[in-house]
Amino acid sequence: MVARLLQRLAWRGPDGQSHWYEAHVALGYAHLHVDDLTRTPPPLTFDGQVWLAADIRLDAREELCRTIQAAGGEADQDMPDARLLWQAYRLWELDCLRHLQGDFAFALWDAPRRRLFCARDPFAVKPLYYSHQPGLFVASSDLATICAHSEIPASLPSDLDDFAVADFLIEGMKLDEDGTFYRSIRRLPRATALCLEGDVRRQWRYWDWPTDECLRYARTRDYVEHFRTLLEQAVADRLRAPRAAVFLSGGLDSNVVTAAARRASPTTDLHAFTNVFSKLIPDRERHFAGLAAQGHGIPMTFVEQDNWQPYAPHPAGAPPPPEPVHEPFWNGVMESYRQAGSHARLILTGQWGDEVMLQETAPYLRDLVARRQFIRLGKALVAYLVADARNSFFSLRRQFGRILGRKHPTQSGIPRWLATDFVTRLRQAGYFERAQPSPPLHPYRQLVPHMLSRVHIANDHEYSDMAFTGALVEMRYPLLDQRIIKFLLAVPTVPLCLDKWLFRELLKDRLPRAVVRRAKAPLSQFPVTGYIRRHGTGWAQLPPEAHHHLACFVNIEALAVPLVWDAQHEAKSFVDLSPLSLYKWLHSKVV
Repeated sequence: MVARLLQRLAWRGPDGQSHWYEAHVALGYAHLHVDDLTRTPPPLTFDGQVWLAADIRLDAREELCRTIQAAGGEADQDMPDARLLWQAYRLWELDCLRHLQGDFAFALWDAPRRRLFCARDPFAVKPLYYSHQPGLFVASSDLATICAHSEIPASLPSDLDDFAVADFLIEGMKLDEDGTFYRSIRRLPRATALCLEGDVRRQWRYWDWPTDECLRYARTRDYVEHFRTLLEQAVADRLRAPRAAVFLSGGLDSNVVTAAARRASPTTDLHAFTNVFSKLIPDRERHFAGLAAQGHGIPMTFVEQDNWQPYAPHPAGAPPPPEPVHEPFWNGVMESYRQAGSHARLILTGQWGDEVMLQETAPYLRDLVARRQFIRLGKALVAYLVADARNSFFSLRRQFGRILGRKHPTQSGIPRWLATDFVTRLRQAGYFERAQPSPPLHPYRQLVPHMLSRVHIANDHEYSDMAFTGALVEMRYPLLDQRIIKFLLAVPTVPLCLDKWLFRELLKDRLPRAVVRRAKAPLSQFPVTGYIRRHGTGWAQLPPEAHHHLACFVNIEALAVPLVWDAQHEAKSFVDLSPLSLYKWLHSKVV
C-alpha cells in the first residue's frame, strides 16, 4: 500500500522518495528540489524516535535558530527546514507551532508517545488533506493520493459531497474551508493542528490575527523604510535559488515584490511572465508589464492567450485536477505555469496585495478620536481628502463591498436547472442554513483579516498547487509573510493604505511614472465573453452522455440550449456554465 500511494506522488516529487513503516504506521515522502535548501531530500527521522513527512518552507530562520539554541537545541542556517521543525518539536512538542513562520503542511509520528501530529500554515499555502475512518487515518498534501487508498470511498459521482457540489454549481467553488469534493475526505483548515494520541483526536487553531499592536513613527518616511526592510526579508526567505520566475503584471502588487527581489537578491536569474490578450478582449497589460520589466531590468515572456480553446484537453502526462475548476480556459492558465516552470521551479507572485492594502479609513479615524489624537486626526483627514479626490477611492470600496457581500448560497439563489431531488437533499441536510464564520475582530483593520480569512484564499492556493497546474513549480507569496501582516495591521491606514500609497512610494524612483501612477485595472471582460463573440456558444452544450454523470445533481433538460450569454451580466451567465465544468471534470476522472 505504501509503495502504491507513493507511486501516485512520484510525478510531483521526482527528485527522491523515502518511506518508513512499522506494524500500524507508515510515512512516505516524494521530494521536489525547488531551492538551495531543498537540494537534498531530508531523512524521515533524525533520531529514530520522531518520524516526519513535511512540505515546509520556513521564514525568519535566523530568529528561529537563535530561539532553538537558547532553549538548548542545535540549529544553524544550513539546516533544512524539516530538521528545524524536528528540533522545535523536540523542545516544545505540540507548542512548537508558535515558533514557526512560513508555509508548511506536515505529519509527524512520535513513536514513544504513539502520537500523530499534523498541522497547516496560517494562510493555507500548503495543502493538507485527510480521511479519518474507524481504525484508519490517512493524510497527504495530494488529494488524489488519498483517493487511491483502497479503504477510502472515492467513487464518482456516488461519493461526492453534496455541499461541495452545490457550492461549485452555484458559486463556482467550495465554500467550506474544511471540505473537499469527497464526503470521506476533509482538508485541514488554515492555522490548524490535529493530534491523534491514544483514542483521543484533538483539533485546534494555533494562530490568530495580531490585534494589540500599534506602531507609530514621527515621520511617514520611517514606515516606508520599515516596510521595505520587511518586504526584502520576506522575499529573501522565499528566493533561495539561483533562478526564479515571477508573475509580473503592470500593476503595483507584483511590481513591489519584483523590486524587492532585485534588491534582496540581485544575482538571482529572475525572469518575468505575463498573460496577455491581443485580440480576444481589450487588454493593455502587454504595454504596462513591458514598461515594468524594462524598469526592473529583467527579461519578460508574454504568454499569449488569444488562441485559448474552452475545455481543451489537458496536456499529455498531466493528470486531471483532483477537484473541478470552473474555468473554461484552465488549460491556458496551466500553460502560463508550464512556461514559467521551464525557467525555474520557484515562482514569486504579488497576489493578495489588494487584500493586505485595503483602505479602511473610517475605523482608523474613529480610533484617533477615541484616543484624542486630534493633530494626527487633522493630518489624516487632509491626506484622505487629497487621495480620495485624486484616485476615486469610493469606487474601489464599493467593489470590495460586493466581494464581502458574497455569502453561502440561499434558496433564493438556486439556479433553475438544479435537480429537484438534489435541492431536497440539500434542504434536508441544512445546506441553506449553514452558519456563517465569524469575522476576525480588529480595532481598526476589520476588512483585512476578514478578506484574508475567506475560503477563497485556500481555494486559490490549491489552484496554484502543482496538482491543479500540472507543472513542477511552487508558488510563493511574499505579501502573506506574517511579519508583513503584523506590520500592516499595526500602522496608520492614512496615508499608507490610501490607493496603495506605500507601494507607490517604494516604486516611484524605480519604475516609469505611467506604471507607478496607474489605477487598478482588472480585465475589462471575461475572456469567455470575447470567445463567444467570435465563435458563438455551440461548444458550451452538454453531450447526451452527460446525463449519466450529472443526473443526480442537474436537470439537464432545464438548461438553456443554446446557452444564453449576457455580456452585460457576465457573472450571472457564467453560472450556467458550471454544469459543463463539472461534467468535463467527471468525464476526465472516469476516463
